[in-house]
Amino acid sequence: MEYLKSALSSIKQNKGRSFLTMLGIIIGIASVIVILSIGNGMKSYVNSSLDDMTNGAVTIEINQKKTDRYLTPQNLTTIEEAISEIYGVSTSFSTYGEIHLKEDHIVNLLGGMPVMERELSDGIYKGHFYKKDDVDAARAVGIMDQSSAIMIFGTDDVIDKSVEISFGGRSIEITIIGVAKSDEEALANARKARQSGETAYYYHSIYVPYTLVTQKLGLNDERITSYKIYTHPGTADEAALRAKSVTENLLNLRGEGAVSIQSFASMAGMYNNILNVVTLVVALIAAISLVVGGIGVMNIMTVTVTERTREIGIRKSLGARTSYILLQFLTESAVITLIGGSIGMLMGFIFTKIAEQFMSFPPVISPMNVLLVVAISTADGLFFGIYPARRAAKLDPIEALRQE
Repeated sequence: MEYLKSALSSIKQNKGRSFLTMLGIIIGIASVIVILSIGNGMKSYVNSSLDDMTNGAVTIEINQKKTDRYLTPQNLTTIEEAISEIYGVSTSFSTYGEIHLKEDHIVNLLGGMPVMERELSDGIYKGHFYKKDDVDAARAVGIMDQSSAIMIFGTDDVIDKSVEISFGGRSIEITIIGVAKSDEEALANARKARQSGETAYYYHSIYVPYTLVTQKLGLNDERITSYKIYTHPGTADEAALRAKSVTENLLNLRGEGAVSIQSFASMAGMYNNILNVVTLVVALIAAISLVVGGIGVMNIMTVTVTERTREIGIRKSLGARTSYILLQFLTESAVITLIGGSIGMLMGFIFTKIAEQFMSFPPVISPMNVLLVVAISTADGLFFGIYPARRAAKLDPIEALRQE
């Protein structure tokens, strides 16, 4: 406690000099905290965006260039029952067609199972998604989003409306039983396109039972070469590997390399690795100011030792041990960097909040990062304080007393 009081007293007596010494530490700490917070925020934003795009869905594909084998709907049931991390499995059949009304509209029929409702990021706006009974009966029902409904019908109040879709020389009439929510930007674009008569430039998706595509339209004959698994949070990678393994076993394709995983989780991992490297490099560049600040601490402490040479001589002549002198100046060095680190931490929080106003994602301040940076700054002060402290401790008391 005595050493701490002495250190604080010395800092108070030289306020301006002490502040200038802390400045490098303050800038370094603030810069590193801001950069790490932006990096963490960017990683969270990327992961969140990829999750929104997939809603926990991972695609398993069978490469038809390597094998002519395929799965059946019964196989998908086996896969779903075999893997606890999966809460649903769906086929992924699709085909393009046209709606001929006032204007022609190109639509993509997405044939799947009821679990595909999970792909609707904002959920259902009106009506409901198709059920298992609709799949079993191959009913001609579908779900479109609000923006598509506005562009095709001029309104999103389309429940129970029927629309005829043509596929080459064939056509089928589909009844809309559900409307998915669209965000405000999509709705604004839809209304603008409807008013300007430019809806033909847009593609629209309609979710339908896969049996409608395979049985009524005669596509694929229920030969499944691609399917999606819907996983619980944090289990995508493990579930995908198990689904791949079960698929290979079912088709006797072990070791053939014919089954692959198309997962955004691996893409998220790749992006995170890139962002980690970029954040680390920039943070290290910013941390150079910590080294500069440490050199400033060493410089000012060396000056302090020179100014207090006579005081050190008196203390040593009165019996002060070398270790006491060493500890006194190390404490002063540590206090300077600790105060500078605390101010830098506060400035880092303030600058992070300011930066948030100009970004499309919120920076994330990690408590562990903050503690680590402050610990490094304190260690920085101790390291650069060793030289002047040792110099003070080794002074010869007789020579020191001769100094004026």
